[in-house]
Amino acid sequence: MRLSKIKLFNFRCFGEQEHTITIDDLTMFIGSNSTGKTAALAALNCMFSEFTSDRNIRRSDFYVPKNMLPENMTEQKMYIEAVFEFNKIQEGEEGSSIPQFFEHLIVDTPGGIPYIRIRLDATWEKSNTIEGAIDYQIRYITCPESKEIEDKDYVNAQRRDLDKIRVIYVPAVRDPSKQLKNTSGAMMYQLINNINWKDERRNSIKSKIEELNSEFEAEDGVKILNDSLDKRWKNYDTHDKYKNVSLKFNSADIETSIKRADVIFSPTETGSDYTIDQMSDGLKSLFYISLIDSILNIENTIKKEQDDNLENISFNKNLPVLTIMAVEEPENHIAPHLLGRLINNLNNIAIKNNAQTIITSHSASIIKRIDPSQVRYFRTDNNGCTNICNISLPDEADEQYKYVKEAVKAYPELYFAKLVILGEGDSEELILSKLWEKYNGNIDLSEISIVPLGGRHVNHFWRLLNNLKIPYITLLDLDQERFGGGWGRIQYVLKELLNIGYKADEILKLNNGEILSQENLNNMQNWEISEKLMNPWIKYLENFSIFFSSPLDIDFLMLEKYENFYKNILEKNEGPEIKIGEHYKKIKDLKKEEESSSEFQDRISKDIRNALKEKGGNGETYSEAQKELMIWYNYFFLNRGKPITHMLMLSSISDEALKASVPDVFTRMLDKAKSMLES
Repeated sequence: MRLSKIKLFNFRCFGEQEHTITIDDLTMFIGSNSTGKTAALAALNCMFSEFTSDRNIRRSDFYVPKNMLPENMTEQKMYIEAVFEFNKIQEGEEGSSIPQFFEHLIVDTPGGIPYIRIRLDATWEKSNTIEGAIDYQIRYITCPESKEIEDKDYVNAQRRDLDKIRVIYVPAVRDPSKQLKNTSGAMMYQLINNINWKDERRNSIKSKIEELNSEFEAEDGVKILNDSLDKRWKNYDTHDKYKNVSLKFNSADIETSIKRADVIFSPTETGSDYTIDQMSDGLKSLFYISLIDSILNIENTIKKEQDDNLENISFNKNLPVLTIMAVEEPENHIAPHLLGRLINNLNNIAIKNNAQTIITSHSASIIKRIDPSQVRYFRTDNNGCTNICNISLPDEADEQYKYVKEAVKAYPELYFAKLVILGEGDSEELILSKLWEKYNGNIDLSEISIVPLGGRHVNHFWRLLNNLKIPYITLLDLDQERFGGGWGRIQYVLKELLNIGYKADEILKLNNGEILSQENLNNMQNWEISEKLMNPWIKYLENFSIFFSSPLDIDFLMLEKYENFYKNILEKNEGPEIKIGEHYKKIKDLKKEEESSSEFQDRISKDIRNALKEKGGNGETYSEAQKELMIWYNYFFLNRGKPITHMLMLSSISDEALKASVPDVFTRMLDKAKSMLES
């Protein structure tokens, strides 16, 4: 039995349309603060919490539209629905543990997975009390999800049946010691209290407790205390039921003694045992999760004993069929190096056949350890309503699936950004961060994420960010004369815009009013390379927040604008060399006549080939100055390493010099980013 869906209507921040959250064995809710993650967990608590107080419906649980005052409302309806699947039934399992659910099972198609629908319906009406009149009931729905519900489809759900489903809710602000203590209602107490004590063991323990109390009371100091307590008490109360008082080490019955059992940790640096109260908050949280893991394991053992009809079973316990552990911000109080172990433990709980795990988090360290398919993204719209969506990835059969999945895990910051800038690699991340800070201040305060994801996969991230409704800007390399670059890159962008939903008349409309034909679009990579033809398309795509580092890439563009500053970071013995005649010379020291030598021209041709790759052109569309710059491009960015070269240059240049030569495309892109944030 597994929870597969939660449906919410008019519950807290979930507004006047049904919202569906799909649930896996382990599911993560992410999103900014106040986007409804806690509300979704509270919905489960309202139906399946062990504690009656958590199941109460209050006025604050009903959604209030943005433009309406609560006092002007006269009534409101809401519902919470949980859908549970029974896929194990098809495998011949689960049958013995869930007879109470059988008559409510639904199967949509022959051979389909059986499921049940449990719904909490609530109504609020204005009355003469502050809270108003609230009525609610929990019922089974016996019709398929695809059909409209009729009155005959409702069947009342008994609490004893609902108690077979247990939600353990761990809030973000928590006091783990309350659950770790062996108090009535706590998990530890429930287990210990259901131990199937053998009669001889029970009598032996009782005898030992009586013996312990006899020794305790025989001590002179204890006798003095008892005599004084008893005499003074009789001066205040003479009720027969309570007339005698004495100080005992413990009660004589095993049930009371159980309540005083405690968890002890040893060894310690002091040599004495530690109790839970002496642990740090982080260790308490870790042990709390460990305790739940232990209890679920024990319950599996109990179930096996019961299924095997053993005569001497360890516990007399009515087991829940499913435990849903809902943990808010598990990273709280936990040292960073333990987060991996924590997530592994939560995964271990989730894969048990009697448990599922739902977690919420704002921690990038947590999120990157979760499979993106298990993530549910929460955001609020302009009306303050929560919307939920899954993370969209390429089809698993697509060769790009693994790359995109790992990239999303590597840069979880994009989920929390107000604006995402997609780039080709580390150079974009480094350079654009620096430029933004020089023009607009700290990039973190602006809530911008610059994500280097690789141009060839950018289409999948457009789909992802469109789905999440996160604004984004894209900076791509034009790669002029490289294989697939130039017109091929523009063609790729146009086709992908069509694939994500743009219409041909939106993006392929020519100056003469005609629409670029599919045939011409398919042949675009063969068009003549010239600035006059290409630049209008490049500028046009900026309307769709797509920018190009031209003519080659961001590294070449920066080198063109800041050539001398890059050369100034070199030590005296650094820089490219060339052999002219019998001698090696630094290229930066060549004389004019040496730059006309065949050796130098051969070196330029060689570095053009290296820069444009094996299947690229010969550099004929580049200027002579750009061709010579290919030598330095190869030295700095293909042989030396891009990030370190950019870091050294950016750390040595003044703000004034940096701003004086900033490429125009970056100015336009940063202005666009600023306007998107403001709007």
